[in-house]
Parts: sequence; C-alpha cells; structure tokens
Amino acid sequence: MISKESKIGEGTVIWHKHLVNIYGNCVIGKNCNIGGFVEIGPGVVIGNNVRIGAHTFIPSGVTIGDNCFVGPGVIFTNDKYPPGPKEKWGKIVVEKGASIGAGCVILPNVIIRENALVGAGSVVVRNVPVGETVFGNPSRRQPDEY
Repeated sequence: MISKESKIGEGTVIWHKHLVNIYGNCVIGKNCNIGGFVEIGPGVVIGNNVRIGAHTFIPSGVTIGDNCFVGPGVIFTNDKYPPGPKEKWGKIVVEKGASIGAGCVILPNVIIRENALVGAGSVVVRNVPVGETVFGNPSRRQPDEY
C-alpha cells in the first residue's frame, strides 16, 4: 500500500509494490530503489539516489539524505522503551553518502554523519562521526588494522 499523500520522485523504483507499505506524507526523492517488504512510516523523508534493501523498517521521525545505502533487514526504531507515548519518540538522521549494512538496528536520537559506514549486524546506540566506520554491538570504531 502506497499512501496517496506521499510524494515519490521521478525514476524511483519500488519493487513488489503490493508488498511495500509507504504511509502518509512521506517524501521519497528521485532515482531511489526500494526493496520488497519495506515499511516506511508517516512523515519519513528520503533523499535522492537512495537504496533501501528488502525487509527494512523505517518509522516516523527518520530522515535519510542523498546517496545513502540501507542494506536489507535494517530496523530503525524511534521508541527505545515501547510502547512509549508519541511525544517521547526520538528522531534518526542519516546524512548524505552514509551506508548501513544488512541487519543493523538503529536506536532513536542517533545521527549517522556524512559518508559514515555502519557494518552489517551492528546496533547503533550513539552518533557516528563523519566518514567513520563502526560495527559491533554496541557499534564502535574499530582499529584501522581490523
């Protein structure tokens, strides 16, 4: 189901539209690629040239910048202690050029800065600096020789 209130940019491909849920007032940019079984909550903003892998959950309060990659099975969560009242939900920002590997969990009130990389399977509990590579549970910067 794709909400009529949502705006989807030119050239964006949504795979298996009947298996994707995009709720009210979402904005999805141009030339994006949205995999099957993706759920995008109301008010989510996704930039241009973004790839979202299958089985990804993106709730309200998430903003994803241009040229980002979100691997399959990524879970963004806006409520750290569910079910909490909506006024306590947090926001998540993924800045331009960032990449998030498959199976990650991104907790509320996190900013993944420009060109950062989050390794597959990571749990992101704090901000990721510009250009930094983090992974693990909780995610953290790894030694350069890793």
